[in-house]
Amino acid sequence: MARSRAVVGAPREPAAGRGVRVRFGEDCLEFDTVSPREVTLLRRLIGWVNGPMYPQPYLVEGPPGRFRLYVGRAAERVRTAQGMR
Repeated sequence: MARSRAVVGAPREPAAGRGVRVRFGEDCLEFDTVSPREVTLLRRLIGWVNGPMYPQPYLVEGPPGRFRLYVGRAAERVRTAQGMR
């Protein structure tokens, strides 16, 4: 279905009651979650995304409930600093 550029490019407001907040860091995207379901889903993604088959992106959690997604050189730097798991 075709959509106008105004609709496709328009920023979306977070839905009421949703607990995920995304921030653009200097070298990563940061996800803050409060929902246990979302935390569980992101923790599952850590094992899948950070596997040996995917050198990047790199997804880390810390502190609990806050996730950071790194790509490119930032992913390589963080992965090396954390001692390739």
